[in-house]
Amino acid sequence: MFIYKPTNMSKLENLLVTKRLIIEELDLASIDSIKKFSSRIISKYTRLDFLINNAGLIVGKYEKTVDGFEMTMGVNHLGHFLLTELLLPLLKRSAPSRIIIVSSVVHYAARLNKPDLQLPEHEYSEVKAYNQSKLANVMHAVELSERLQNSGVTVVSVHPGVVKTEFGRDIKCTGMKVLITLTKPFYIGPWKGAQTTLYTVLSDKIVTGGYYSNCAFKEASSKVKNEKERKWLWDKSCELLGIQNRGS
Repeated sequence: MFIYKPTNMSKLENLLVTKRLIIEELDLASIDSIKKFSSRIISKYTRLDFLINNAGLIVGKYEKTVDGFEMTMGVNHLGHFLLTELLLPLLKRSAPSRIIIVSSVVHYAARLNKPDLQLPEHEYSEVKAYNQSKLANVMHAVELSERLQNSGVTVVSVHPGVVKTEFGRDIKCTGMKVLITLTKPFYIGPWKGAQTTLYTVLSDKIVTGGYYSNCAFKEASSKVKNEKERKWLWDKSCELLGIQNRGS
């Protein structure tokens, strides 16, 4: 299954040569779009073996989603959080199944912004916003794995590596632009960048709640081990999205 926003459609037309590819519309910056997408999937399919939360963005200027969330946190964490919750009943019925949340090594340098995960406009930094969202991804994976014990649903997070894509094209921070220019020759290609995600989909050796990089288990940030912080993130995410405290 390939999920897209209409603005990206022209780039996907060459993929439609196979009937095994199914395209559905999903905008992770919209609660309404996420709910409609989830309803379509649940009504169309009796099984969901893998959910790979791979969408992500970094924006150079402060923006909000249609629901009023800071854009980076709204898409990278809250959008995935809601999508996962809504598809969880189908994933449970399909057990053994897996949820893979694509994070980043930058989560080590992040902290959660309290009281509401939102970076205010006057404090906005695309780097801080992105890093925080990636920390939230790893914490979400661990907390969800705890809540889904004995359900048959495995949950992990991954760092795919620094991949040669158009990601980061809107970065405004001069320091980040210089860093990207200097390090770009060392970026990996899309095929190699997909390997850790594929490993967590296909391997029988992964551990639920684990963080994986370069096709191997890695220790996540010590912040991820803080149960109180994970629960705070979970409760705050549910509060912001207006959903019941579920996940089990």
